[in-house]
Amino acid sequence: MAHNSASLNGVVKSMGLVFGDIGTSPIYALTAIFLLIPPTPQNIMGILSLILWTMTMLVTVQYSYLAMHLGKKGEGGTIVLKEILLPLLKSGNQIAFVSLLAIVGIALFIGDGVITPAISMLSAVEGIVLIPGFEQTSQVTLMIIAGLIAIGLFSIQARGSERVAWTFGPVMVLWFAALAGAGLVAIMAAPQVLFAVNPLYGINYLTSHGLEGFLILSSVILVATGGEALYADMGHLGREPIVTAWHIVFVALAVNYLGQGAFIMTHPGAQNILFEMVFSWFEILYIPFLLLSIAATIIASQAMISGIFSIVYQGITTRIMPLLRIEYTSPQLRSQIYIDVVNWALLFAVLFVIVIFRSSGNLTHAYGLAVCGTMVITAIFVTWILIIRRQIVKSLVAVIILGITAAFLIANFDKIPYGGYWSLVIAAIPFCIILIYVNGQKKLAE
Repeated sequence: MAHNSASLNGVVKSMGLVFGDIGTSPIYALTAIFLLIPPTPQNIMGILSLILWTMTMLVTVQYSYLAMHLGKKGEGGTIVLKEILLPLLKSGNQIAFVSLLAIVGIALFIGDGVITPAISMLSAVEGIVLIPGFEQTSQVTLMIIAGLIAIGLFSIQARGSERVAWTFGPVMVLWFAALAGAGLVAIMAAPQVLFAVNPLYGINYLTSHGLEGFLILSSVILVATGGEALYADMGHLGREPIVTAWHIVFVALAVNYLGQGAFIMTHPGAQNILFEMVFSWFEILYIPFLLLSIAATIIASQAMISGIFSIVYQGITTRIMPLLRIEYTSPQLRSQIYIDVVNWALLFAVLFVIVIFRSSGNLTHAYGLAVCGTMVITAIFVTWILIIRRQIVKSLVAVIILGITAAFLIANFDKIPYGGYWSLVIAAIPFCIILIYVNGQKKLAE
């Protein structure tokens, strides 16, 4: 019985530390998609099918099945994959190529880490305008509220997150329960959405809409952002609790997306789908739900910040990043760290992004590009390792996943002129720092 309670504890903890980002996607993902295409029943079924299968292929298969079986001392992430792959390679060119890809992957992860808190907080705060009496709240006011939340969150980092981390798990369990509950009630209004589980609806949407159908993938990817955290955070919690928690989270998210689909079927004019769905079905519970969504986005941002600290720490220990002062904020957990320079640079970048993009709708145009880049690099490394190890079945699966992630990345190139370039500009900063540092170290060694 002790094992069960320990594993239950691990599952609840991983909901708080790992699934914040992907868990807050329902706030903005479908809203972003249906701003671009008309909510006809055929479109709704096609998009729901694409969403369910994107989560299945990119998160369940790529991360929880393939990548999480590849670890080093229980750690995961781009740097770990690089460390596993390098000893298996023969030629110097291959080693240089893998090292460069790993640096790009780290830079993109950091670029994504700036946009995630900004889009999560803005999208949650925007739910305020549905509260009776607050309909006229200006976008500037919403931006200021989101900015203040961000400042508060980054200001407490130095104290260590594990003091508050024990509350993260239960809050996220409540959030996923609320998402699933709201989704279930909404599905009853249009139960036909359940047929979207059939992948043919998604395939049919892609084939019948040509280029427009392909480019919508750049918005569909919003449902899988945060999937890379499953693997990157493996060192904090271990593989088992994360995989178990993902099965529960997957069901909650799937039910919620289907519920949102059912809601648009019956309310085609909906603008902010999740919040309007909750408001129309459970008006009394709307304000508690809004506060819960803001709490969930803060937790999502916290997970991203911790993830960036881990990546920078791995970068310092594998000597690709300059030495920075690292403070260990927990006497028990070596993984609980705080890096002053990184913390304030991230806060500045998040506030900058909020000011430039103003709304979560605008931010969805920039979001997803960096995530896709990271996923493609992970897929390349995983496929390469499996092929060298001659694991034939897994290699075949990995090649299919690589093809799918590459398709998503190509679709996301369409976002570059509309603000996607900002995630590349942000990612270019750590990329340049790493290159300058690595080359400088080489010169010193010579």
